[in-house]
Amino acid sequence: MMMRRFARSLLLSLLAVVSLAPCSTPAVAAASEKPGNRLFLTASASNTHPFAGQEIVLTYTLSFRDVAPKISSETNPSFKGLWAKESLPERFMKSVPKKVNGNEFRSAVVKQFRVVPLQSGTFTIEGYVMQCLLPQQQSGTTLKESPETTLRVTAPPVTLFSLALPEPVPESFSGGVGSFTLDLNTDHPQIRIGEPLRLKLIVTGRGSLHTLQLPRLILPESFRHNPPERSSSSGSITSTITAWPQVTGLFHIPALRLTVFNPETRVYTTLVTKAVTISVEEGPLPGRMSEGREPASVERVKSSSATLVAGIVVTIVLLLTIIGLVLKRRKGQQRSSATVSGGEPEESVSAEKMKQQLFTLLEAAGIPNPGALRRKELDRALQDFTIPVESRLELSAVLDSLDKMLYSPSGKNAETIPVSIVAKVNDLLTLLKKMKRSG
Repeated sequence: MMMRRFARSLLLSLLAVVSLAPCSTPAVAAASEKPGNRLFLTASASNTHPFAGQEIVLTYTLSFRDVAPKISSETNPSFKGLWAKESLPERFMKSVPKKVNGNEFRSAVVKQFRVVPLQSGTFTIEGYVMQCLLPQQQSGTTLKESPETTLRVTAPPVTLFSLALPEPVPESFSGGVGSFTLDLNTDHPQIRIGEPLRLKLIVTGRGSLHTLQLPRLILPESFRHNPPERSSSSGSITSTITAWPQVTGLFHIPALRLTVFNPETRVYTTLVTKAVTISVEEGPLPGRMSEGREPASVERVKSSSATLVAGIVVTIVLLLTIIGLVLKRRKGQQRSSATVSGGEPEESVSAEKMKQQLFTLLEAAGIPNPGALRRKELDRALQDFTIPVESRLELSAVLDSLDKMLYSPSGKNAETIPVSIVAKVNDLLTLLKKMKRSG
């Protein structure tokens, strides 16, 4: 399965350690650490002895010293015999300090997967490789771009020992391993012929939600309906069916059953919903027309007013866009005024705020998500704008200097911002406000 890749240009120090879901077996870790390493990867699994079908969390953490590295490329691990899905990363989250053999490091979660063994046996997850660019040491006051060292970091393998489910396995077993609840509900227990009716089957809990098989909802023959739509959110799976009753009467939708296995109690459990009763009567209820059965008068009104409504919507959107741009410009002016014109930063102005001021103006100029771009990618994007080459190089150097002050392992460099950097930030803010696309 192709894993979703997220923007790797953010400095690793902007990532955060993501909490692992609790489980019955303590998490274990392996590391590529060696004495004297400036950076190394750690691989950890929330449970190395899961049952077949039980979801675990696999986490890769990068630890580094001195200067935060940049990721230029990466290779995802191999998941043979396993179901795996990458967890979505969060933006602008900081790394955390740690000590390794008495030395100060910072660590950040760089990759996390939800993994489910599809059968019992031994599985080895390996092959996660990162190509990093590690800037060389330089003075915090200089803006000259320092050379970078390319390093290849390989994560250690993680071995899972998947246990077979206890025998006998019920024939009705859904494949769900975890702790769940099952619910069936409807939005209209009383309805008229031809009106839309929505039935939702919801599985909530902690476990392998993405690999279990939901029970089939059987509707009366007189209910015209669409195929079920499956959606997911944090901790739940929902199957929704929209139906249109065609005859009157009192209809009973039987209870649904779902057999799951609880790895903590090691017991199979059958979850049962409540039965649903639907009362269908003649004619549409006032104020609630059926989909596809609106009166001809309503359709004529809609047709004659469609152009007017569209024009009003477009006008409102344009007004909101203008107001948003004005507010954003005023906010940017307020932020930039927080820096003293003489070059001395106020106490409230930090290196992080300076970065955000620069990124805000870049995004307002038309560069989407500039904080997620590598320096070379940002430079290529700036080539489409009326900004001198010297200014592009200066912007890259300033961002690197701010990053080094923010994310040094000790964190002391961020307390004092050199006057020269403050002055450069002020000049760049003035330049970016006037920046336009070339041509």
